[in-house]
Amino acid sequence: MTTTRPPAHPTSSPVVAIDVDGVLNPANPAHAETLGYRPHRYNGPAPDGRHVTGTVWLNPDHGPWLRELAEHAQPVWCTSWNHLAAAWIAPRLGLPTTWPHVPVHASGVRFGHQNKLSPLYAWAARRPLAVLDDEFGGKDPTTASQRTADGAPTLLHPVDPYDGLRRADIDTVLTWLRRL
Repeated sequence: MTTTRPPAHPTSSPVVAIDVDGVLNPANPAHAETLGYRPHRYNGPAPDGRHVTGTVWLNPDHGPWLRELAEHAQPVWCTSWNHLAAAWIAPRLGLPTTWPHVPVHASGVRFGHQNKLSPLYAWAARRPLAVLDDEFGGKDPTTASQRTADGAPTLLHPVDPYDGLRRADIDTVLTWLRRL
């Protein structure tokens, strides 16, 4: 007799969307170093295919924190890094390279909306969704509230790009997930 394990994250489980720049890679390298971030040299393709080089600051604490979130929800990359988040960022944080990503063709805010949210909402469908990002538009809370009212609980959690992801951000999302 063979048994099959249920999928790690059934299609009804909550989703936690994770941005990279401003969340896992804070905006101010000098300050990042004081918070325990470590430099990693990137030399490879940008999401648009151009060759880029630069330093990415990553905090080793983020790997265990994000794995903790993954015990309660399906993590998904939602970043202009696209597939490179799983291929390049994840291994440096000790995360699986199998977490999916939502293809992002444009980030930033336009007409009061973070451009990443529309494809993310489509990808998540009716599943509960928490978003860790450093940039939301002024109209995004209204859209998230409407999504929640329509039966798909939504949490937009802003991360301070100066400090990047902090333990308090993780705890806020975990508290929200436990209340679902």
